[in-house]
Amino acid sequence: MLYKKHFSLKEARTLIPFLKEKLTEIRKISLELNDNGFDIYKGKYRTGFHPDTNKEFPDLYDKMRDLISDIYLMGIEIKGIEQGLIDFPAIRKNGEEVFLCWKLDEEDIEFWHRIDDGFQGRQHIDDF
Repeated sequence: MLYKKHFSLKEARTLIPFLKEKLTEIRKISLELNDNGFDIYKGKYRTGFHPDTNKEFPDLYDKMRDLISDIYLMGIEIKGIEQGLIDFPAIRKNGEEVFLCWKLDEEDIEFWHRIDDGFQGRQHIDDF
């Protein structure tokens, strides 16, 4: 097994309200940082943006990293900040380690995919 923590479908579903709140905040912060010329993926300001500070990172970037870290420490993987895309490691009834897949704009966890398949390989939860 690649992951120590595995979520049941029921357990993952109970976390959706919490994750909606956190991922909405992460997305909002990432958009604000982008508007201020900060590249969240490179961890630095884009050329031409000179903030009036001696700090290496904006406070919002530190806040966003803390929010992301809180989610990762729960054993959940964030796969897309802008989309609010996350994966919960899980075990199918056949014993296969997979991901339960959910996006911020979805009401419920309706899909899963194999570890190597990614988002394009999503299958309906009925086959979980």
